[in-house]
Order: sequence, then C-alpha cells, then structure tokens
Amino acid sequence: MWNTIKDFVDRIFGGFNNLLKDWIGFDEKILDLYDQFIAPQPELFKIIGGAFLAIIIVLGVISFVKKMLKLFIVIAVILGIVLLLSQFK
Repeated sequence: MWNTIKDFVDRIFGGFNNLLKDWIGFDEKILDLYDQFIAPQPELFKIIGGAFLAIIIVLGVISFVKKMLKLFIVIAVILGIVLLLSQFK
C-alpha cells in the first residue's frame, strides 16, 4: 500500500520536475552565465568578488537574524500581555 502511494507521488513530482527542467532549463542558464561572465575574468577579480559576496551574505544573515529576534521579542511580549490579561477574567 505504502509503495503504491510512494510510487504515485514520485511519478507526479518526477513528471513535474522534468517538465520544469525542459521548460526553464535553470541549470543550463546558470552555467552559461558563469561561462560567459565569470570564467573569463582574472583569478584576482574572482577572489575579490568571492570575498565581497561572502561579506554581503554574512551581513545579510546577521541582519535577518536581528530582525527575527526583534519579531520574536514583540510576539513574546504580545503573547505575555494576552496571557496576563486572560488570567484576570
């Protein structure tokens, strides 16, 4: 029974994946962009660009974590107020 369900889901997602692969061709487009723009550059520019990209990613992750922490604090305060007010009724 479980194998039948698993095979059915695999066929649906496999067919959808193949359709998207043929229709969009995301992998080929990314590799073509790399071959056209990044591969011809000198290695020094690649290293500098990689370091710059790493800095941007790290700073972006830190910013995202800070915003999520603020959101968590706001939700915790609201939840605390709601729980405190619900105890007095």
